[in-house]
Amino acid sequence: MSTRNTATLGLERGDDGRLRLLSPGVGLLTAAPEAGAALAPGQAAGVLVQLGREVTLLVPEGARGVVASARPERVRAPLGFGDVVLELDPSGVAEGAATRGAERSGASAGPVVRADQSGRFYRRTAPGEPALADVGTALAPGTPLGLLEVMKTFSHVTYRAAGGLPPRARVVRALAEDGADVEPGTPLFEVEPI
Repeated sequence: MSTRNTATLGLERGDDGRLRLLSPGVGLLTAAPEAGAALAPGQAAGVLVQLGREVTLLVPEGARGVVASARPERVRAPLGFGDVVLELDPSGVAEGAATRGAERSGASAGPVVRADQSGRFYRRTAPGEPALADVGTALAPGTPLGLLEVMKTFSHVTYRAAGGLPPRARVVRALAEDGADVEPGTPLFEVEPI
């Protein structure tokens, strides 16, 4: 069972005006925000896995901007101490961008389907297969949303009309990436009633 802590990223200003957020330690980076997401001090900018321990990486004071670097291709990308985790473009921040970034990070306008346990969330049954639920998918109780892997055991994640979720809904946005590590309460999908 993993424990989750937090650590603040280092901050360095580049000659190009971009802000570079630096790794506070050695480990594997996961759950990095996508390019274009707006970040502000105190927000999560990824998770660093260190010897089975998950550390949520927080944006430091004085760092605000839009993610200008691409998300790593690997679900768990290796990082060394002081490596650049991501770059922020401070000139790209506006009220609208900050709102869009908050929506991408899980703060959404509509009801949200959340993980009910920890594990690795997969949106598809196998690599190369289509996602079980994608934008526009109609949901009723029992509709498959994905798979959750815990210790090499897979269980189905299905839609349930509980916790304020409507009996029938449509997926508006996928909030968890395929292969993302999730905990209880992690947003998976934003939905709207139909």
